[in-house]
Amino acid sequence: MIQYEQLYNKVLPVLQSKLDEIKYYEYDGMTTEEIWNFCIKKKWRKKSIEQLRLFEIVETIYSIKPSEIVSYFQIQKFQTTNWFNDITQDELRMLLEPNFLKEKE
Repeated sequence: MIQYEQLYNKVLPVLQSKLDEIKYYEYDGMTTEEIWNFCIKKKWRKKSIEQLRLFEIVETIYSIKPSEIVSYFQIQKFQTTNWFNDITQDELRMLLEPNFLKEKE
């Protein structure tokens, strides 16, 4: 679900333009919704979006550097990935507690 859907629909051409720019630099796999959510979570996290003027929203979207948004999503992916998903409790303890094997003997 898109937050602030009415506002999103107003600036959709701007978001599409930014998406085209990002694709031009060969960063594929991104959507206008992800750009919108990036702005909400990163650019406007300390602001009241309802009080932003339309030109401020457009300016923010156009000012995003492709590398900035790609880095943000890479960091988000690293933070949400469970690196120890395929590992048992004993294997995890062996990694984190060097004396675990001595205790088991």
